[in-house]
Amino acid sequence: MDVVAERSEVERILEDPAYVVPEADAASNGPGDRFRASASRFVNGATHAARRHRLDVLLAGIDVDELSLDAAARTRAMLPAAIDEIAAQVPVACLAARLGFADPDAAPAWVAALAAHYPTGGPSSSADAAATRLIAAADDVRGGLDGDLDGDAELRVQLLVQAHAATAGLIAAAVRLPAARDGGVPTADLLAAVLRDALPVRQTKRLAPDGEVLVLRLDGADHGSPHDPRTLAFGAGPRACPAVRHAIAIATAVVDEVRAC
Repeated sequence: MDVVAERSEVERILEDPAYVVPEADAASNGPGDRFRASASRFVNGATHAARRHRLDVLLAGIDVDELSLDAAARTRAMLPAAIDEIAAQVPVACLAARLGFADPDAAPAWVAALAAHYPTGGPSSSADAAATRLIAAADDVRGGLDGDLDGDAELRVQLLVQAHAATAGLIAAAVRLPAARDGGVPTADLLAAVLRDALPVRQTKRLAPDGEVLVLRLDGADHGSPHDPRTLAFGAGPRACPAVRHAIAIATAVVDEVRAC
């Protein structure tokens, strides 16, 4: 298993369709593994493209300004809780509410259990219970979204799972920067510093055309553009994060409220 760390090379690989992801087992029996097989992250080709399109449609239906207001209100309601607790709860609950989940405030705990299993799969009773619970909560959507999307329960759960650790890590890291105590430093600058220098998600994997597994470091050195360093915090290419605007809106609202406390 080779590790690729130079950002320009990582970006090239992420943008090259010849490098694919390791696929989930579509014949899996456990609910947690069946969920992985139904997500866009662990499939390739036309199946990935179709599921990615559905994610884009789901995200396009979310008003980012309303999402930001909800994140701010939820943060104020939780203060003065610890930042890690706020960061783990607010982003997932906000997205769950906007995606029509039943009981969005209960979603973060289930998402955390499923997210721990998501990257690698395998037998897990906690992941199975979480997947079952979350898909049932997503399936409660009838009329809350465009009826054309009623079959997308697993993809709505995927959006929550993939937002969980990354957005929480971004928020917590930004609040803990020494510059966060300086009221003259905009929150946008704090978030940009984290995304540039302390990525919440630091690596991903691809299969090379010859079948070799590559570990791609998203936080590796960037020798090509010292004055405008590449930022791969949201990936690159056809699998780049589809929810950048949503993540930044939530993170900005949460960090603003915490800094004002």
